[in-house]
Amino acid sequence: MKVTIFQGPGEVSKLNALQRLKQEFSKEAIFQIDLKSDSLVDLETTIVSQSLFEVNQKLVIVSNAPEKLDLEDLNKKAGDQVSLVLVTPILKASSEIFKSAKKINARVLTFEGEKELSAFTFLDFLIEQKPLVFVELEKLLKEYGGMYVLSMIYYLLRRNLLPLPASSFLQNKILMQKKKYQTKDWANLYLLTIQAEYGIKSGASPENIALYQLVGKVMGKKF
Repeated sequence: MKVTIFQGPGEVSKLNALQRLKQEFSKEAIFQIDLKSDSLVDLETTIVSQSLFEVNQKLVIVSNAPEKLDLEDLNKKAGDQVSLVLVTPILKASSEIFKSAKKINARVLTFEGEKELSAFTFLDFLIEQKPLVFVELEKLLKEYGGMYVLSMIYYLLRRNLLPLPASSFLQNKILMQKKKYQTKDWANLYLLTIQAEYGIKSGASPENIALYQLVGKVMGKKF
C-alpha cells in the first residue's frame, strides 16, 4: 500500500492537492472515509475489499484520523493496488500515526497556511460585497497571480456548500455570510467562476481582466 500524509494548516492547499490527485483515478476507484463518523472497521473494509468495477488502483482518502491510528497494521492488510491518503493537522512526533508512518516509509507532505491567511480578507470582502475587495484583489494578483485567486474563490464556494466545520466561530461566520444568498445563487456563482477560468485558460480573456469582471459581477450581484 502506498501511504501519503497531507498535514499542516494549509487547508486550501491540501484541498487543491487532493483535487489534482483525484484526477489520476477513475470515480469508481475513489473512496472517502471520515473517521469522525466512520469506524476503523469501515476503513479496513474499504482497503481490503474488491471493487465491483474493474480498477487496477484505488484511492482511499481519510480525514479526522485519530493519533492512535496504526498505519503499519493497516499496511499489512492492504495490497499494492491501494493508495491511502490521510489529511491531518500537524502531527505530533510522539503520536502513533506518525511513528507508524515512519516505519512504513510513508510520504509526509506539509502544507503551510501563511499564504492562505492573506487571501481570507479578500474572500470575506467578496462574499460580503464590500468595495475594499478590489484593493485585496490587486494585492493578491501582484503577489500570487490569477490562478491562485481563482483557486481561493473555488474554496470559498465549496466552504459555503459543504457541511459546516467543527469550529463554532467558523460556523457562525459562514452562516452569517450565507444569509444574502439562495441555493440558485451558488450555482450561478460556480458557473461564473468556471466561465472566468475557461476564458483565462483558453486565452480569450487576460487573467486580471477576467477576475476583475468576476468580482464585479459578485459585487453587483449580477448572477
